[in-house]
Amino acid sequence: MADTRRFFDDIQVGEAYESPGRTVTEADIVLFAGLSGDYNILHTDAEFMKQSIFGERIAHGLLGLAIQAGLFTRATQA
Repeated sequence: MADTRRFFDDIQVGEAYESPGRTVTEADIVLFAGLSGDYNILHTDAEFMKQSIFGERIAHGLLGLAIQAGLFTRATQA
């Protein structure tokens, strides 16, 4: 079986990929808070965040990065 892995240096400027869609759910945010230990009220307190400029809880930045990495991997697999 041929090795089809690609590394960062293999990607050329201008390459484009289409990944599947992904919705970040409440379960994702709660599970990531538990995994990371980051229980900041930005992510965990819905009532507090209703009064914020966001109007609701926000996902962890690293959660978004982790999801992006997974979607990129799925999009670039042969």
